[in-house]
Amino acid sequence: MNSNYWWLSINPKMLHFRDLEVGDCFYYTALNEDGTPRTLYKNFTEIKKGAYVIAYETEPSNEVIGLCQVIEEIKDDKVMFKKIEGLTDTVTRYSIECHIELANLEVFRYTQGTLFKLAPREYEVIYSMMRELNPKKQYRYYDIYNKEKFLEEVYFDEKDYDELRALILRRKNVILQGAPGVGKTYIAKKLAYSILGQKDEEKILPVQFHELYSTDEFMEGYRADDIGIYKYKRGCFKRICNKARNDPNNKYFVIIDEINRGNIAKIFGEAFALIELDKRGKENYIELACSRERFYVPNNIYIIGTMNTYDDELAIKDYALRRRFSFYTIKPIFENENFKKFYMQNPKLEKVINSIMTVNKSLDDNVKIGHSYFCKPMDDENINMTVKYSLIPYINQYFNDNSKTKQELISLLQNSIE
Repeated sequence: MNSNYWWLSINPKMLHFRDLEVGDCFYYTALNEDGTPRTLYKNFTEIKKGAYVIAYETEPSNEVIGLCQVIEEIKDDKVMFKKIEGLTDTVTRYSIECHIELANLEVFRYTQGTLFKLAPREYEVIYSMMRELNPKKQYRYYDIYNKEKFLEEVYFDEKDYDELRALILRRKNVILQGAPGVGKTYIAKKLAYSILGQKDEEKILPVQFHELYSTDEFMEGYRADDIGIYKYKRGCFKRICNKARNDPNNKYFVIIDEINRGNIAKIFGEAFALIELDKRGKENYIELACSRERFYVPNNIYIIGTMNTYDDELAIKDYALRRRFSFYTIKPIFENENFKKFYMQNPKLEKVINSIMTVNKSLDDNVKIGHSYFCKPMDDENINMTVKYSLIPYINQYFNDNSKTKQELISLLQNSIE
């Protein structure tokens, strides 16, 4: 094992290590801005080609953010490094200071300095802390998932699949809207699988918005730990963006269920503008208010939201938000050939489906009864219970002010299960 290990304290005002791609090289000078040698200048002269270097970002974050390697030894007072890893979850200085085996780090013994020596054991401990938070990817077998598999598992027409897939790949931010029970969330996840080409859960972030969901959970903020001490935490969206930044050759999906139930602009915070197509990429970074870290949304992040159109009070009326998303309506697909083959095997279910299609003619598109109530095999008792305790109450509520129509449609549904 290489016994030449180091710690490089990087000033983000001089170098934005996080913005470098894995494999990018950079120089770090052994001189101060005024041309005088840095504190511990001799360390720059002693570091050897091939040495592993812990990349540590100084104020304001004070955390280990990656790993690099020496490519060229000192020349003209500069050393060349190569970024070999960026961390999704960083290691805080506090956690390092609290580790008993790291109490005598050279970096802690000098108030000034840039490049510090690490003993082999000190490097091993810090590296193990990095791996605990960022496990090394191991080869895993993922089930292959493609267009054919999607159309086999999801009742969806092929031309609609092609259109929706193209929309997501081009626009990157898409909201699937429609009445309750049309399978929006199910479609979103299966569609992500089909674009990835496999069932890779590590590249999909499922989130559900609600009234109390906050930017602290989604982006970053200070949250209380188990003993009530408030500590800085990265939110789930920031973490998957960091993951995507460190893996630019693969696509990552954020699936936001019930996206209209949260205050979307508030949840995204400063990052709200960055999800736009022309605001993606590291050249469009912003400095986050909490961590003061440079943040951008990478081009390989795709956001799929879902929303019910049943409740007018939850309609998205914010033009700025609508401008950032494309909207695709998912409709009931009782006429889909594969679905017809499925329900026509059961005479009772076929009778119920026919009554639902008649009922839907009296309903607005936003509230039509969806097909997902009956997508799985059901015995007669389950069919009866679904109609009596899910569909009839739904009609009863919707036509609360029109008793005649309400009674006609309820009678139609009741007759279908008798």
